[in-house]
Amino acid sequence: MLEIKNKNRFPVQLIVRSRKSPRSFTTLNVPGIGCGKNIFYLEDELVTEYIDRAANDGLISVKQVSNNNLLKKGE
Repeated sequence: MLEIKNKNRFPVQLIVRSRKSPRSFTTLNVPGIGCGKNIFYLEDELVTEYIDRAANDGLISVKQVSNNNLLKKGE
């Protein structure tokens, strides 16, 4: 899984693959720092090149996270 974190005060809109249809795309809005919900976990299958582009531009930070760490955090 990927941990996507918005580093700005404004929301960032990303294009990701849809969960329902393999050839479709949908948008993902990651809120800004001020609302406190600026971290989003995304499955590896839904990643597109738009996420890499936003990370290179400095809008978001992307970190690879294992599923085991998420289960321990949620307990």
